[in-house]
Amino acid sequence: MTTDLVIILALILLNGFFSMSEMAVVTSRPARLRQMAQTSRGARMALQLAERPERFLSAVQIGITLVGVLTGALGGIAVADDVAGWLAAIPGLAAYAHPVAVAVSVTGITFATLVLGELVPKRLALTRPELIASRVAPPMRVIAAVTRPFIAVLAFSTRLVLRLLGLRDGPAQTVTEDEIRLLVAEGAEQGVIDANERNMVNRVLRLGDRDVESLMTPRTDIVWLDADAGTEANLAVMREVPHSRFPVRRGSDDRILGIFESKRVVELPDLGNGQWLAHLRPPLYLPETTPVLRALEKFREEDMAFALVVDEYGDLQGLVTSNDVLDAIVGNRASAAGDGNAGDSELPIVQREHGGWLVDGRLATDDLRELLGVSALPGEEEHDFHSAAGMLIAHFDRIPAVGEAFEWRDWRFEVVDLDGARIDKLLIEPLPGPAATHALP
Repeated sequence: MTTDLVIILALILLNGFFSMSEMAVVTSRPARLRQMAQTSRGARMALQLAERPERFLSAVQIGITLVGVLTGALGGIAVADDVAGWLAAIPGLAAYAHPVAVAVSVTGITFATLVLGELVPKRLALTRPELIASRVAPPMRVIAAVTRPFIAVLAFSTRLVLRLLGLRDGPAQTVTEDEIRLLVAEGAEQGVIDANERNMVNRVLRLGDRDVESLMTPRTDIVWLDADAGTEANLAVMREVPHSRFPVRRGSDDRILGIFESKRVVELPDLGNGQWLAHLRPPLYLPETTPVLRALEKFREEDMAFALVVDEYGDLQGLVTSNDVLDAIVGNRASAAGDGNAGDSELPIVQREHGGWLVDGRLATDDLRELLGVSALPGEEEHDFHSAAGMLIAHFDRIPAVGEAFEWRDWRFEVVDLDGARIDKLLIEPLPGPAATHALP
């Protein structure tokens, strides 16, 4: 009896070794294993097992299956018979001794297998997966080599069954953008990732779907230098809007002469004699459909941080800078002396004390969706617009007047300021109700 129990316990612990090995190798981080592999032979073996898991996992399953069969057979025959002999000596249990003994043996062995052969080893593997993987890799590699013929038969049988079911081995599933978002969200919920980091990662993922038109400063908001104006007039423009670069034209002509860098002012004694025009840089032109990531590549290739955006007819639509891309990643911010060229540096989103936001009409739709926490804006499927003002125009099908508003879901959108025919500011307020508690993300 004692010998049988010792053998069963050894088989259960062997089952635990296989379970722990499987969990450790599968959950190990490849980057951590590569780092350990520089000094650890076991880590190098574990990395090989992790990179080609088919043979390893097949060896584990063979081991677990054999151990389970042997444990069940030994427990059902040897242990049950011994327990039945003890129960037969108890008055009134002799007639039921064998079935009761089988039930007791199976229950005890199953409990021990679950605790010592599955749960505890797997929990241990999850605590330090890379270290344990590097320790179990050498013996598991030997087991995989010994069972290689059986593994080949199993692999062939598996492929045969899949073909009979009309299935084929396909490429490994790649990580999707949505899965990355879910991982980031889980990390934020668990406190591993800061809320600002989560927002930044989500903005970076969205950046690949945006074009420069969604980030550009519209043509009507561009601040120009005039080649025909005097020194004081141009210096006044640079003092009033202290950007690092300005497009240059003559009068109201939209034809661009070049880009003037503000730092050149200290190098040139006089802006009025026309000599400064010789220091203009040729402008970089980008179609309005250029993806933002491609625009970044062009900035790097041309050593520029400033590009003029044109439509398919070559007409100027606006300008985009590296700062605009940075704003799309870190969130909108005011810049006192950046590469931007809008006529003011006010924040496009101002949270009101009593709830809601005062929003610049130029706010990009991506930023507006993030602000409201929605995946789509009203009318976005039917109309093509890129700003908060465009959303209002699409809804009313005209330029709305100050005070006009509409409601959508939990929000009320109201026009509060017009600059000529342009919607300058709109007020976004939560509607009264359970969903009325909103804060700036």
